[in-house]
Amino acid sequence: MTVTRAEVQQLLDQVTRTPQLERNAAAEELVRVADASGDDEMRFRARLELIESTFYAAAKHRMFAPFAFVVQQYDAEPDWLTADDRHRVLWLHKWMVVDLVDHPEVALDQLETVLDGMRRRYVAAGEGLSPVLGCAYVLRAHVHGAAAAEEDYVAWRRAPRTSLSDCEGCEPGVRITHLADLGRHQESVDELGPVVRGEVGCSEQPQRAVSMALASIVEVGDVETAAALHRSAYRASRRNPGETRAVARHLEVLARSGNVSRGLDVLTEQLDALDRPSSPMTGMQLAAAATRLLRTVVAAGDGDRLVRGRGRQPESAADLLARVESQALSTAARFDERNGTTTVGDQVRAWITAPDLPALPLGSTHPDRTSTPPLDLPRVPAHPALQEDVDLDALDVAALADLAALAQRVAHRPTWDRLAAHWVARRDAEPAATRARADLDAFVAWSSTDPEPALRQSAASLYRRLGDEAEAVLVELLGDLQAGLPVELPTVLAAVDATGTSSQRALVRTRLAVDAPDEVAARLRAEALDLLAGVGDLTPQDRGLVARLRFATAPDGPVLEPVEDGEEPEVRVQVLVGRAGASLAGEDVAGALGFLDDAAAVARTAGAPALALHVEAARVRAFVASGDHEQAEAHAMAVAAAALDEDLSDVAIDCRTLVAHLMARHGRELEAVELAESTLAIVPADGAVPRRQRAYRTEQRLTLLDLASRLSSALQEPDRAEALAREAVQLATGPDATPALACPALHRLAGLRETVDAVEATRLYAEALDAAQVGGLDAAALVVRRDRIWARFDADGLDAALADLQDTRGANEAAHARILADPSSAGDLASWDFAWEDAALRTLSAQLLEHGGEHQRALDALDGLPAAWEALDDRTRALDSERLRGVALLQLDRDAEGLALLDDVAVRARAAGATRLSTQAAGTAATWLDQAGRPEEAQAFWERHLDDDGA
Repeated sequence: MTVTRAEVQQLLDQVTRTPQLERNAAAEELVRVADASGDDEMRFRARLELIESTFYAAAKHRMFAPFAFVVQQYDAEPDWLTADDRHRVLWLHKWMVVDLVDHPEVALDQLETVLDGMRRRYVAAGEGLSPVLGCAYVLRAHVHGAAAAEEDYVAWRRAPRTSLSDCEGCEPGVRITHLADLGRHQESVDELGPVVRGEVGCSEQPQRAVSMALASIVEVGDVETAAALHRSAYRASRRNPGETRAVARHLEVLARSGNVSRGLDVLTEQLDALDRPSSPMTGMQLAAAATRLLRTVVAAGDGDRLVRGRGRQPESAADLLARVESQALSTAARFDERNGTTTVGDQVRAWITAPDLPALPLGSTHPDRTSTPPLDLPRVPAHPALQEDVDLDALDVAALADLAALAQRVAHRPTWDRLAAHWVARRDAEPAATRARADLDAFVAWSSTDPEPALRQSAASLYRRLGDEAEAVLVELLGDLQAGLPVELPTVLAAVDATGTSSQRALVRTRLAVDAPDEVAARLRAEALDLLAGVGDLTPQDRGLVARLRFATAPDGPVLEPVEDGEEPEVRVQVLVGRAGASLAGEDVAGALGFLDDAAAVARTAGAPALALHVEAARVRAFVASGDHEQAEAHAMAVAAAALDEDLSDVAIDCRTLVAHLMARHGRELEAVELAESTLAIVPADGAVPRRQRAYRTEQRLTLLDLASRLSSALQEPDRAEALAREAVQLATGPDATPALACPALHRLAGLRETVDAVEATRLYAEALDAAQVGGLDAAALVVRRDRIWARFDADGLDAALADLQDTRGANEAAHARILADPSSAGDLASWDFAWEDAALRTLSAQLLEHGGEHQRALDALDGLPAAWEALDDRTRALDSERLRGVALLQLDRDAEGLALLDDVAVRARAAGATRLSTQAAGTAATWLDQAGRPEEAQAFWERHLDDDGA
């Protein structure tokens, strides 16, 4: 089939319009079609596109074949070759040397041949040789080391820059690396200065240059600057596959400066980059830095510490160390084999064994086990029968079953795990179909976080053989709940009620209540308590059940009255933590800490690390309430680290989220967003969880997403802020959604989209309003109504926005009238300021009219508004209303009145401390005067209102 030049050009145009990172397949097709046309010019241009697409698609080693054709055409000097084509080909030579050095499969003689051709073509084109000398330096430094390449480095530095040189912002990165490799750290830091100050730069800077200089900054002792630059530069590089080399340098410095936990956070984020690096060189460098870090972890005795990447199976630090060390050294060996030297291998071994740097102060956000002792968590209960040295093998099956029942009442995990593991190992040798065997199988099924179905089935079968159908159904119910399977409530109740004791009938209702809707759960628990009230002599198990039911139904009541000392430690801890919370609400911090000390003692007596961590997480809030935020941060992060070790992700996430909020509250936005985003990567273990826990986890994640999105907005990262807000909307409108969750998530995203796509923002606001109305969220509905008006203005014009505004005023007035008639109907509007809302809506009306060109109507809308704000004791908004009036007067050609009013507003606003409003008023008047052809008056007006600082 014949392909025309026009068809190739059409496809070429399509490729150039395709996003850079998505062009590769299209560029390959373009080359195929261009070859079919037989047109050398189009074949040349198609290959230029293919070279660029493979470069950005991290397939740089595939650039050689198309490049060979391109330079062949270049050397032939066809008539169609343009000046732009020549410049482009000469520029590509740098890629073919500097970037292909990073691929050991590209032969060294190929690289040297390209460099020779580059020199020849640059000379022939009359171009300066600075780019050639730069490439020669890079190649020699790679093969023989920085010291051996010093002469090449000096030659490059002395050569004048040309139009083919890398940008002035990127070249310092090479210089910084060379100087740092030679130990000339102060010179390295000096090279960084202009980049950080913004005197030179590009889209890839300053983050790349910072990463190369980071170790040098620490070496010269400026650790505070290093800490600040690490945070900002790592954030800029962390998600860019093209900046894995920079990430590796950050990780290396963290490993060498005592920031092991921070380093593990970074490594966790970068595990995919280790597996699928942008080039073998960057993968090797990241693996080497990871090796340096993990050697510290393993040397500290934490080789079993799990490293969890999002969507990946956890891997122990020791196993990961073996893998990354092998990756680093084997890749280095490939480079050395290609180069015929040991330079790369020597560099990797030097990175891995590099000495410690001075400590880098990153705050309490990342406490390290090497410097911060872990929490002293209890693991062995105080009861003498449950000590670790008790010989379980000496107990018969009945005695072991009694011990397991005792452990259920007075201990917790890991004692449960120890007894369960003993029974699993022993059960095959105990074939008798006894009640004790059934109880032990049921105990294992109950206590395991990942129960074996065979044990549950065995227990149910044994109970049936023993004639206890109700207990068999209870075990099967437990298994279904653990597996997240649907349960037919009437069927299960009928099965247990038919033959079960009052205790069994109460227990089945208690278990069913865990995943039942609130109303059904309340009824089931009330029935369970009534059943137990009719039992004459409560067993220890019955007493514990009563306590758990009382806590679920009336936590402030006599929850612990039925149980004896030492029994039901989990309920005791919950009660004491609840009392601590009540004390904090009453501003009694000392009382709260006393309750938490009591709760910690209960956890210790039970040998329960999980309960202890819940207590310590609550203690963090007591520290916050006391105003000791530094101690709160440090303790929260220590609790979070321990909670992750215990697989208590909910506790870890709560503590880290609280710290992120504290940081944000105290102006540490960058630290806060880093912590929030790294916390988002913590994913709870797979498995079925009760409905309430699922709901809690959903709210927990939404809180983090909202915080991270708002912080990203504050840090001028709109794309990231929007991505996080969209994830929140997806979660808040998903399977576990409620209107209370959906409304704020939709509202947040609508606000972010308002200036980008007003139509989409209007739709999102409508969905948020629907959610608020369905959920009975009256206050949220009024806020959404107000906030959507500007989006409606941008999407549908002034009339539609005014109609929405009138609807909002009507809703505000109707709600006010309803509450005046029936104060008990206030709900979430109990603290709503209706007068303030009315004034705000009147202001919004005037703003809309002014923006819509309806200046007289805007002026009319402003009538009496300053007085309304004054009555609300809001002087700033009163003055702003007058500023709006001045603007309208200017637009109505009443310039003398308008200028006088704006002058007056500027003076009074400054006197009131409203500097921004004063400047806005003065700027409006000065701009109008300038546009009216009165520049001298404009300048005089502006200068009259400048303060001493020129603000």
